Amino acid sequence: MMALELFHYPTQTHICNYVDLLDNLIDTVKDVDLLVEKGIIVNCVGDNKVIAKMFNRLGSYMILSDSCYYDIVERMKTHYKYPWNHAKARLRSAYFSNVWTGTATVAATSLLILTVIQTVSSIIQL
Repeated sequence: MMALELFHYPTQTHICNYVDLLDNLIDTVKDVDLLVEKGIIVNCVGDNKVIAKMFNRLGSYMILSDSCYYDIVERMKTHYKYPWNHAKARLRSAYFSNVWTGTATVAATSLLILTVIQTVSSIIQL
């Protein structure tokens, strides 16, 4: 499909642009796992490692001038550059992955803050 599109419709490379977008999204097997879980990719091959390898290879041989997904890819790369976004994602997945872990995290943090306030106020009274 990509070869047909590149040779017969070089100004309308929608499939190649989409493959390029997926290549930018997929670097590891975990990326493929997430895309399969969310229903963005249907894996008929069976092994997500093969899918990751395929998209990474397909994307490396394409030279596209104008992509309709260019803005999305640039925003994604800009977002990925900032370490704060990585820290937020790790915190969200570790401490707020569901309602109960989020509630427990907020309760434990509140308890810790109240304990510190209590300790400081008792030291000040001495």
